Amino acid sequence: MRSHLARNATKTTTTTTTTTTANVYRRLYHAAGGLHHGLLRPGSSSVTARLPARRCLLDCSQHDVPHLPRDGLLCPRTSKRTIISLFTPKPERVVKLPYFDPGYSVLLQYRKSEVEQERPPPRDQLVTAFKKLTKFKADTKRPLNPNQAFLLTSVLKYLTATQPDADAPVNLELKDLDTAMDAVLPPPPKGNPTQFHLELAQALYKEIKSRRIVPTADLDEFLPEDPFAEVGKDFTKYIKALAQYGGAVEAANQVKEFFQKLQDENRRHTFKGSTQTWLIPLQGLANEGREEELLKFWEEAQKMASVSFFSPFHEVFVTFYAKKGDLKKTKQWYYKPIRGDFPPEEETHRELVRASQRFSQSQEWNEWLLTVFEEVTQNRSSRQGSLEAILQWSVLALDKGPDGIMPLLKMMAKKDHKFYMYKDNGKRVNVRPSTINRLIEAAMEKGNLYLAERFRQLGLELGVKPDVHTYLLHLSYRLDAKDYDGAHEVFLKLASGAIEIEFEEDLPVMNKYLRTLCAQPIPNIERIITITEALEERHATLEAETIIALCRVFLNHDKKFDVIDTLSVHSVSISHIERQQIYKSFVDYICDLPKTTTDRAWDAYSLLRQYFPETSTDDRVRMMESFFERKKPEMACLVFGHMRAHDDGNMHPTADTYVRCLEGLARSPQPDMNPKDPASSLKMVHNMLKMDTRLEMSTRLYNGLMLAYAAAGDPVGALDFWEEHITRSAEGPSYNSLAIVFWCCELIPFGDRYARPIWQKMLRMDLEVPQFVFNAYCAAVARSNSAWGKKMDEVFKLIKSTDSTLGWPASMMTLGVTYNALLRPQFKEEFAAWAEEEYPEEWARLKSKGTHDAGLEGPRFNITRPFEA
Repeated sequence: MRSHLARNATKTTTTTTTTTTANVYRRLYHAAGGLHHGLLRPGSSSVTARLPARRCLLDCSQHDVPHLPRDGLLCPRTSKRTIISLFTPKPERVVKLPYFDPGYSVLLQYRKSEVEQERPPPRDQLVTAFKKLTKFKADTKRPLNPNQAFLLTSVLKYLTATQPDADAPVNLELKDLDTAMDAVLPPPPKGNPTQFHLELAQALYKEIKSRRIVPTADLDEFLPEDPFAEVGKDFTKYIKALAQYGGAVEAANQVKEFFQKLQDENRRHTFKGSTQTWLIPLQGLANEGREEELLKFWEEAQKMASVSFFSPFHEVFVTFYAKKGDLKKTKQWYYKPIRGDFPPEEETHRELVRASQRFSQSQEWNEWLLTVFEEVTQNRSSRQGSLEAILQWSVLALDKGPDGIMPLLKMMAKKDHKFYMYKDNGKRVNVRPSTINRLIEAAMEKGNLYLAERFRQLGLELGVKPDVHTYLLHLSYRLDAKDYDGAHEVFLKLASGAIEIEFEEDLPVMNKYLRTLCAQPIPNIERIITITEALEERHATLEAETIIALCRVFLNHDKKFDVIDTLSVHSVSISHIERQQIYKSFVDYICDLPKTTTDRAWDAYSLLRQYFPETSTDDRVRMMESFFERKKPEMACLVFGHMRAHDDGNMHPTADTYVRCLEGLARSPQPDMNPKDPASSLKMVHNMLKMDTRLEMSTRLYNGLMLAYAAAGDPVGALDFWEEHITRSAEGPSYNSLAIVFWCCELIPFGDRYARPIWQKMLRMDLEVPQFVFNAYCAAVARSNSAWGKKMDEVFKLIKSTDSTLGWPASMMTLGVTYNALLRPQFKEEFAAWAEEEYPEEWARLKSKGTHDAGLEGPRFNITRPFEA
């Protein structure tokens, strides 16, 4: 009943452009492979015109939303208050507008036109949108999410398959394709699929390769001095994309074919970067754990290109076996001589430190690392990261604190390592911020947060100026220590802009901060909103887990507008996998009985329906049944009705869904509502079933209708389905049909007169009668006899005859169902005395269930009769 808040908050104007934009998001879940984009209703210009006069929230050129006029946006102005304004109601709160990456909205419109088989946007708009999005991603180093990669691939294929107009020859140039390839290379966050990134890289390289001039012997004199320079760059980028997006085997094959072609044409000397090109597939094979292919490709690299064992190759093999915990092979590859006597890479020693802490045989690793790191400290050409790995290992394996680290720093300074030189006439060691950060990380890995603070203080004592990573680590371990006030002080320093942050490197910690605040027993809502607003000003996209935590906190505190703002801002910029995580959490929240109140559950459902139309049918059925469990059949049937009215036919209810809805109405009938009233939930569902041309009526569907109408107080109408449909159908009745029809007979006057012929026919047909069917028949006879004051002898005889006629004795449910069906207390007392004497064990089990008062009908046992269609 409170969902009007969500509806009012997301109202948009009925202009053509706004309607088109809304339809874009409504249709996007039709993408291949289950790719869904969902619904988001961006604000219109009329909504924007009502924004509070604080700051300009949207720049049309930045957001690429042409239908929002610039003069409709309110920029800061001086506030003028009059005496009349004191009595003016506060302005209605307006939903925050979503932020679209440049060009993204046009790509969404293209997808909508593709799905609905409409005319796509003009070619010049598509070309411009493609350029804008790829240039933005390449410049900011922000990764494409899977949705964006999918849309770019679709648009690229369309642009290359069609020809530009003669009067407006707009097309993608080679430099635009190069920029797009740069945009593909930053990998998306872990957990996101990379299939669409791989497809985009393949489509881009295919087009780049077709446009690039391939030199021949006849053209050498007309070409630049290094004709293969650009071709080599294109190929190297493509190989990198293949290797990091799960195509390492294909990358290795491509490299071999490429070099074989150069060798056949006697042009190997013209290609620069040969070593790097062979290294990339090796890294990919190692990341994918392909040991056999890795070793084979290394042999071919040495044979075909005479690749030397430089330190990056050394890193690949040492880290590969260190991650596997194979100490023997790790040693074997570590001691292989490196070309040029260069020291090992920094990551090599860092991975060795991780391996020493990861595996059970850590003592053996530490003993070997002791000798390794002694050699590293003796080597003046060792890299800074390697020396920092030694310090980390000293903290992790040797339990050294600041007092134990200082002698190591002084020893390195005496060895004249360029990273740790003495300064101030030998009074202090020159330490870089990265060293302090590594020490703090080691202390945090040990879980010793006090030690982390001591290392930070050590840096201050040594005159080390903290960098952004120091502040982020400080914030992180303050959160781990549950020092939320201290953490907020660090956040305010970062938010002030005094420390420069590049490429959103603070987002992992900020997400952790928000999730930690949301997990508190009494969350600080004001502080949470302060942090989210600071991130929204930067157009930062939060992680799915953080969005889930925020929405739950806001829902639990009835902050529906804040939920709407969170979903409006972030749901458009996340992948379909992250969207699925979020809507699954909403479903869990809605179905969390009794923790989530009914009002909050309905508010959450209203928002879920608005922002996540791709919610699966199974989840919708789950929510429907949860509202039935809450005894809210009208809400459950609205959920069902929304399925029936969904734009996507795949979301429409199946025959099983209809049955489950009707069974829910039988368990939780709508109180004080005539089932034949057009406004009743049952009548609404029944009318939908009549109009659903996709379905064929079956016995199971008629069983569901019988159950629902009988439970709603119309057993006579329920019997019509039996008489007019089930008994005349080719399928015929099921055992469930028989149990239901006997229950209907129980509910009507003289019901035994209707039930007896059915029972006699069953006996003549020599059917194997299940116990629940007999229980229903026995209850119908008992209720009719008690209603008209007949003796109970017939009921007693019927129950006693089960051994001979049906082959099994009466059960606890037989006694309980029959007892509950009796209308008058004196008959119940007579039945109880007889049952206790004839079936003492079953009656004792039944009595253990307890009873409740049913008014004039007397007590009833607390048992549930399971009716299924």
